[in-house]
Formats: sequence, structure tokens, C-alpha cells
Amino acid sequence: MQRRFPLLATATLLGAVSLSACGTTPAEDRQRVTFPARSDFPVGSLGLETLPSGSRTFTFDPNLDNSHLFVQVFSASLGHDHVVRATSWWGSMRFDPASLDVCEVSVTVDVEGLDPERDEMRDLTGMDRVSRSDRDTIREHFRGEDQLDFEHHEAIEFTSKACALTGQKGEGGYPVVEVTGDMTLRGVTHEVRLPLEVAVDEERIAARGVLTTRHSDFGFEPFSMVGGLFKNKDELYFVIDVRGTRVAGK
Repeated sequence: MQRRFPLLATATLLGAVSLSACGTTPAEDRQRVTFPARSDFPVGSLGLETLPSGSRTFTFDPNLDNSHLFVQVFSASLGHDHVVRATSWWGSMRFDPASLDVCEVSVTVDVEGLDPERDEMRDLTGMDRVSRSDRDTIREHFRGEDQLDFEHHEAIEFTSKACALTGQKGEGGYPVVEVTGDMTLRGVTHEVRLPLEVAVDEERIAARGVLTTRHSDFGFEPFSMVGGLFKNKDELYFVIDVRGTRVAGK
């Protein structure tokens, strides 16, 4: 018992030091999010507001070389900041520039294909790489019943309800569209707002933005262990930087 007290005291002090070091605000954390994921933003000179009227449908390309869809979670104490990439997902966007408010955006992500701490993603986000065993442990934790609960909820879904031009331009100089929609995660649906910079021509589309939401919006707590010595922050930052092509005849 006498030997355990110094160990406990040391752990407590380390936790206090780490909490102090990680005492950033959500606004400061948002600045730490890696965005955009790609330095290029292809597609021609047209923006949504300059396209001819008429409905058109695009499907997003889930190829890992062409699109990035991932979530960043920051540590509130000891332990890693995390980046989890979606490797199995699909999505589409349908809109008519003349009536943008009734656009349709949908994205479905397989929880099975969520892959944490990939080397290229740790490099992209400026994080040190982690071992394969750590990656496997982290994957097991976030799929657990108290996190994404993979056994009962195999997908994360987003379905839009409305779109509107914000009047702002993104980093690439293209219009930003605010997409309001429902996000369903572990069986709980929550309304979110996703600002998307959209570049488009008649055959291709590029869209990028950061969706900020929270574990608590979906009724569960951030991962924590050892009495909170290792704990994630509540905020979840979904980074979307995707490419797509028009569906023939639509």
C-alpha cells in the first residue's frame, strides 16, 4: 500500500499537467483541425450560382487517392489525439442552381471501414505515428458498446434537409453552401449544419468543409479510462474533402 501512493500521486500530477496542457477551447481546437486535406481543389471556373438552371446529380468518389473523409478527436488529458479515416463510404449530391434550397446531399459511412491512426493520416495531421498494436486497441475501443456500438449500429448517415448560399467564399475562392441535415450516429439522429465550399462544372464536383458536432449530441460520453487520466474531448470534427462526377443523364 505504501508503494502505491507515490504511484497514484504521480499519475494524478501527470494528469493535472496534461489537462493544463490540453486546456484549449473548442474555438482553439477548431484551428488545430487539418483542413483542407488536399492542397489542390480541381474543377473548372463555375460556381453554383453561375451554373445554368436545371437539376444535376453527382456521386462522390470514395477512392482514398481522390477523396478524404475523416474525423479528428483531441485528447483532454494524457494519451493520443486521434484521426480516424473512413475507408468504406458512399455519397451523392443533387441540386438545381435555380432552387438550391431543395438540394439533396447524402453520405453513408460503414463503421466497419473506419480505420484509426493510419500512417498517412497521422502524417497529414502532424501527429506522431503509433504502433500497429496501439491502432488495433484504439479501433477496438471506439467500436465498443459505450462508443460507436458497432454490434448494433453499422453505419453513420447524413441526409440533408436544405441548402443555402452563405455569401461567403472558401479558401479556394468558391461559394460556401450551408447544408442543414440530419446526422444519425449509433441510432441517434441530430440536426447539424455543414458549411461546404463547392466547385463544380457540368461533369465534375469538389466539395469540402468541416462539420463540428459532439459525442453528447448523440447521447454518449467521450472515451475515458483510468478515472479520466486518459480521456477524449467531447467535440468531433468531421473533415470532408471529396471529389465526384456527374451521373450520366441526370
